[in-house]
Amino acid sequence: MLAAYTLSKAIDDASDFDEQPMNPYDLRVEWALSRQDVRQRLVLSALFNLPFAEAEEQGSGRERSDLMQAILSHIEVAPLITLSSGLTGADEEHSHAFPLASRPLGLARNSLHTPRFFNVALRAVKYIPLRERRCLDFVLEFFNLFNHPNVLALNSLYRSGATGLSTFGAPIAFTAPRQVRLSIDFEF
Repeated sequence: MLAAYTLSKAIDDASDFDEQPMNPYDLRVEWALSRQDVRQRLVLSALFNLPFAEAEEQGSGRERSDLMQAILSHIEVAPLITLSSGLTGADEEHSHAFPLASRPLGLARNSLHTPRFFNVALRAVKYIPLRERRCLDFVLEFFNLFNHPNVLALNSLYRSGATGLSTFGAPIAFTAPRQVRLSIDFEF
């Protein structure tokens, strides 16, 4: 098992080439949270070799069939859990940049924060050893296992005047929903 916790704060005056200052003559007001700012992140991962076949052999006290031994042996499960604080309204993977260049008066650059991020991925592998260094893998992978709606971007359109749009700060982009992938791999 592995666990990693990060506490950070990223500030800059331009996170990427497409970010433009609100006032090019006053760059001091651009010094604020970076698009890459994620204050806290906890990542847990593990690799488990499931002992189904061994436990059943020891507990039963009788011979099992070769078929059951083959089915219940050589199974690995690898969970990956990611929890983090909200983003500054941009895509963590930087695939859909949406800079907030024209901000309402008094709103600092990158000051909108998405809700917390929660994701669980799971990989299960049943492998069949063939020779010394070769095996056949049957793989089942889940991404966003619990189908949690993680927000990637917020609506940064305000409107001129003292009152903003009712949709200002509302989620406009989400991570991918639950995905399942099956594969058969030959390792050599």
